Amino acid sequence: MNSYDIAVVEDDTLFATELEEFLVSLGYTVKSYSSAQKFLTDVRQKECDLLIVDWSIPDLTGIEVLEYVRKFHPDMPSIMLTARNDRRDIIRGLEAGADDFVSKPVDPEILSLRIKSVLRRYNGDVRTRPESVVLGPYLLRPSTSTVCFNDEVIILPKREFDMAMLFFTNPNRLLSRQYLAATLWGKVVDYQSRTIDTHVARLRKNLKLAPASGISLNALYGFGYTLQADAHAMNAAKEPIAMSA
Repeated sequence: MNSYDIAVVEDDTLFATELEEFLVSLGYTVKSYSSAQKFLTDVRQKECDLLIVDWSIPDLTGIEVLEYVRKFHPDMPSIMLTARNDRRDIIRGLEAGADDFVSKPVDPEILSLRIKSVLRRYNGDVRTRPESVVLGPYLLRPSTSTVCFNDEVIILPKREFDMAMLFFTNPNRLLSRQYLAATLWGKVVDYQSRTIDTHVARLRKNLKLAPASGISLNALYGFGYTLQADAHAMNAAKEPIAMSA
């Protein structure tokens, strides 16, 4: 496993110590902050590979920390820890820039998996390509930027195929517009920009993504998109396929 630097912003000293010990045992380098302001001072000098931030911090809220990070360090992934489970709170956190949520009390195994997932999304989804990706009736071949849908072969432009790969390798996960822009274009998009939405609409049309196929591309307005795959499509993704020569 690569060595990643993780910053933990958590004012509960006992929990922060336990969390730091657990993350270090997994091979990560960890620095804990009981003060959001101290973290923001340090991150101006040196970015971390992942931020784990609690929603409730005395000097600043986790939301305010995420908003700062999204504005000045858009390539830094983040996970929010919170005891809140109201849908409106989750949407608010996602809008502020959180890539994922982990509920308190924290399940260490779930946290470990979420960390690996977020780091993988930021460090290799497009660059490290599998030979093929299967999901429901779709087969994606990166070597030729083609998609096989039932008996039809669909050739996509590179940027559009890269977007398809991001969605098809992250089924049932919400991907923010900012994450899509940073991964595919290497930049942050303005909130009023329709670039991402235009590409998503074209991808949805070209690949005939609809509930009837078991896979649909759905929007969470103001935040991002999810490639929704039903149980049948997910099971097909786990089955081995015979590749033609």
